[in-house]
Amino acid sequence: MPYDLRFEPWIPYRRQSGRLEWGGIALLADDLAGDPVVALAAPRPDFNGALTEFLIGMMSAALVPADEEDWLEAWRNPPEPAALESALRTLPPAFALDGDETRFLQDLTDADFTDQDISPIERLLFDSPGEQTLKLNKDLFVKRERTDRLGRPAAAMALLTMQTYAPAGGQGNRTSLRGGGPLTTIVDPRVAASGNTDEQPLWEKIWANIETIEGWQKRALPSHPTTPDSLFPWIVPTRKSDPKSGGTPTTPADGHPLQVYFGMPRRIRLEFAEAGVCGLTGLPDDRTVTGFKMRNYGIQYSAWRHPLSPHYRPRAGAEWLPVHAQPGGVGWKDWVGLTLEDAEDGREPAKTVEQFQLRGRVLGARLVRVHAFGVDFDNMKCRAWNDASVPLFVTPGADKLQLLNAAATRLTRGGDLAAAMLVIYVKAVLFAEPEEAQGDFSEIKRRFWGETEEPFYDALGRLAADGSDEMTAMAEGHRFLVALTGAALGIFDQWCPLEGAPPDLLRRTVKARYGLTGVFRGQSKAGGKLMKELGQSAPEKASGRKMVPAAQEEKAK
Repeated sequence: MPYDLRFEPWIPYRRQSGRLEWGGIALLADDLAGDPVVALAAPRPDFNGALTEFLIGMMSAALVPADEEDWLEAWRNPPEPAALESALRTLPPAFALDGDETRFLQDLTDADFTDQDISPIERLLFDSPGEQTLKLNKDLFVKRERTDRLGRPAAAMALLTMQTYAPAGGQGNRTSLRGGGPLTTIVDPRVAASGNTDEQPLWEKIWANIETIEGWQKRALPSHPTTPDSLFPWIVPTRKSDPKSGGTPTTPADGHPLQVYFGMPRRIRLEFAEAGVCGLTGLPDDRTVTGFKMRNYGIQYSAWRHPLSPHYRPRAGAEWLPVHAQPGGVGWKDWVGLTLEDAEDGREPAKTVEQFQLRGRVLGARLVRVHAFGVDFDNMKCRAWNDASVPLFVTPGADKLQLLNAAATRLTRGGDLAAAMLVIYVKAVLFAEPEEAQGDFSEIKRRFWGETEEPFYDALGRLAADGSDEMTAMAEGHRFLVALTGAALGIFDQWCPLEGAPPDLLRRTVKARYGLTGVFRGQSKAGGKLMKELGQSAPEKASGRKMVPAAQEEKAK
C-alpha cells in the first residue's frame, strides 16, 4: 500500500505530559481536554517550520471554513480526530509518498528522469555541503555522508522543507513560491490563556492561522482555477519553466489561492530502497529513501502573496515582495515590519497577523505571540535558522492600532539612530581615523537591541491599552529615551573603559562619551533628530563640541 501522508504516523509530536509520539495529521485533535499535542518534535527546526505551514494548509483545504463564523465555531468546538480524518479523505489521493502513480510533492513524469544521476538523500538537507564544496574538499565543519538513508517520515519532512523554502540552486533550479529562505510569521494565541504555550494544544496555534474561503477569495484573482491540480500541482505533469521550450512563470492566475501552501518549485523523484534505520530519527522503517533524482526548470512562481509572510515594496508602485530571513535573527527592531501595516513605508504584515487583530478582539485576547522563523540563505549557502517569538498586541479598535503603529515606528527609528550613533562614537575612540575604521561592529548593535527590548515592548503594552492617547505616546517616548541612554552609555563604557587607557586614548574616550551623552540630550543634529523621533522637545540651543566627523554623523541619520 502507498504511504499516504494523510493518515500514516509520520509526524513527531510532543504531548503536554512531555511524551513524544508519532502520529498522523488527525492526532492534532486528540485528547484536547486531557493530554493534548502541544508541539511538533521533528529532529530539525526547519522540519518543524515546514510541518507547521503544511498543517495550516491541510486544515484550510480539508475543513474549508466558509467565513469567520465557521472559524469561530471550530475554535470553540474543535473536530474529533475521526471527523478530521473524514475531512482529509475528501481531498484528492495526492499524498502518497511512494508508489507508481501520483507522489506527494514529486514530479509525475518518471520517464523524464531516466537519464538523471541519483543524488545522495542528504543533499535534500539545506546544510549539507554542495557539489562545489565537496569537489574542493571544503566541508570542514558540516561533513559529507552524515546519513546515507532516511526513513519515510524523515524523507517526507525533508522533501516538504525543500519545496517550502527552496533556495537558489543553479541554473533552472527554481526557488520556493516566496523565493529562497522566506520569513514566516504565525500567530500563536496560546500565551493569552496561561503565558506558557507548552501547556496548551498545538491545535489552537494551527487553527488561529487558518484561512477561510472568504479570506483567501480576497487575495484571489477573479479567474483563478479551482480544479484539484491547481491546488496540488504534482497530480498532473509539471508546469515547466524552461523559456527555450516555451515555459513561462506560474502566477496567481494559474493556480488555486491555497497552492501557496503546496508549492512545488523543484522537479524531484525520491529513490526508495529496502528496510533500514533512518539516519535522522534512528527509527527502523520497512522502506527507506537513499537518494533522489532531480531535473531543473520546475515551477517558477511569480507575484504570489503568501498569507504567512510579511511583505514590502522596495519603492512606490513596485511589486510586493516577501520578507526573507536575515543575519542577526529577529528582534524588536523588526517588530513594526512584522506586525503593523504602513502603506507609505511600503510594508505590510502577514495576512494571518493582520486577520488576528479581528479574531483576537472576538476572543477577548489582548496579548498573543507571533512566531517568526525561516532559513537565512546567502544564495545557495545556508547561514542559519532564524527562530524568534515577539508579542502581538490586540488593540481595542482601529484607532488604537493606528496610534500604536505611529508610536512604534517612531520608537524604532529612534532606536535605530541611537544604535548607529553608539557605533560611531565607539569607533571614534578605538580609531584615530574613525572614517576609515574596518571590522565587524555588529556585536555592539546586537547588545544594544537586546538591552532595549524589554523597555520597547513595555512601552507598546501601555500604548495598546484602552486609555492611551497622544499624551501617553509622548510620555512613553521620554521613558524610552531614558532606556536608550542607559543602554548606550553602559555599552560604550564596556567597549571604551577609562581605566588603564594611555593619554591619547583617554582623551578620545572622554571626548567621545561627552559627545554621545550630548546626542541623548538633543545637543547635535543627530540628537535633534532623535528628540523629534521620540516626540521630545530638543534644547533651545545646542551646546558642546562635535566629537565625530560630520560625514559620520550624517551617515547615521
